[in-house]
Formats: sequence, C-alpha cells, structure tokens
Amino acid sequence: MYRAIIAEDEPLMRQYLKEQLNSIHPDFVAAEAVRNGLEAKNKMQEDHYDLLITDIRMPEMSGIELVQWLRGQNQYSDLAVILLSGYDEFEYARAGLRMNVFEYLLKPLNDRELHDSLERIREQLNKAQTLIRIPSEWTPENIKTFISDCFSVSDNDTGNLAKQATDYIIRHYNESITQSDVAEALGITPAYLSNIFHENTGESYMRFLTRLRMSQAALLLRSDEKLTIQQIAEMTGYLSDKHFIGVFKKFFGLTPNEFRREQ
Repeated sequence: MYRAIIAEDEPLMRQYLKEQLNSIHPDFVAAEAVRNGLEAKNKMQEDHYDLLITDIRMPEMSGIELVQWLRGQNQYSDLAVILLSGYDEFEYARAGLRMNVFEYLLKPLNDRELHDSLERIREQLNKAQTLIRIPSEWTPENIKTFISDCFSVSDNDTGNLAKQATDYIIRHYNESITQSDVAEALGITPAYLSNIFHENTGESYMRFLTRLRMSQAALLLRSDEKLTIQQIAEMTGYLSDKHFIGVFKKFFGLTPNEFRREQ
C-alpha cells in the first residue's frame, strides 16, 4: 500500500481526504494529513511517502513552494505530486508542470477523477519497483556480506556518517525505528541524515531499511518453515503482519507464503 501525505488548509477537505483516500483507491492510504506546506516539509524530513497531495494556496508555505523544496531533495526529487486548487487559472497549472507535477485537479474534487489520477500514479510506482529474488542457498549467516556488498559508502566525512547510520540500522532494523531515531543517535538532523545517506549509499533511508528487512524476511522464510508470518513480521520490525505482507509483496512481487512455496 502506497503512503500519501496530505497538505490542505481547509479542515473539511483535509479530513475528507484523510478518511476517504483508501476508499477512493485501495492501494493508497493517507499516512499523514497536515495544515500547510511547512508542516508537510517537517513530516517529510522524518518519514518516507510515495505521494504528496497538496493545495496550492496555504499559509506558512504554499503548495508551489513545497514542491519547489521537494525537487531539491534527493529523497523526493521524483515524488509523485497532485496539486489541488479552487482557482481555474492556467498560471497555476503551468507552474506545476514546470516542476514535474503529476496531476493538477480543481476543487471541488471529483472522486472518479481523483481515482483515475491515483491509478495512473499506481502504475508509475509499480513500474519503478525492482523485483528481487534471494537465492535459496542463502543463509542468515551471510546477511552482513550481502549488506556490505549492496550498501558500500564513500571513505570521507559524510561517508563515515552514512556508514555509522547503516551500522545503527543493521543493529536496530528489527525495532520500530524512524529516521529521526537514527539522526538523534548520530547527533545530526533528520534532513542532514537524509542528504548524506542518499549521497553516499544511493538509497533513501526508508529504501535501505526496507531492503534490509525484506532480505532478512526472505532468509527467515527459506531457513525455518516453522516460523509463522506474524513471527517473521515481528522479527523484522513490523508491528502488523498485514503491513509486513503488503510491503513484502510490493518488494518481491509475491506474498510471503508464495515466496516460501517457490523453494
């Protein structure tokens, strides 16, 4: 399930999108709903999202200003964006197109139009997913070698920080850790961590954590048939087995049970 963040200053519209987005399209969930672009910026420095739905005109920071900031961030340079506006003005749409905004929708929103936009975004996101198969002969003992090969970092100051971050994640991936937790442990800000992590590993924090968790989950599925899906979910840092199954299928293209039967 893809995570969306909503930035909307109108309380009724914000609440509607927060409660109904998943009903409008079952592959999307409103993981966060905030009142303006500044609040959205702060949230996005702490967590990962697949989609931004934002009003154009908001206090503190407008939707256009928010997207301008996003396009300068490695983690969100290609984030799918839906711009909302109550004003049928070409200048707004043109500004959005210059910043690679995926859709521009007028309010009042039409659920069918929003669904169609979300479906196009879903197809785009699905195409971006890389299906990975873990060799059946792999064992939990060589996961450190796998991580070292996949996530090498540069030998410089920021590279050393990135290495410290990856080491921390490897030690705590089976806990409910956030980017803010890792940044606090290193004594830096989440925004700085996001930049140096992507610069040195080529991965966002969330992508790295997910890849690590999914790799370990695959190894556990193949190495111990007695483990239940719920147990494996808990052992890899997921509080909900339903969430774990959704992430696993998105990552591998198979459910955990289907992956286990492929042996």
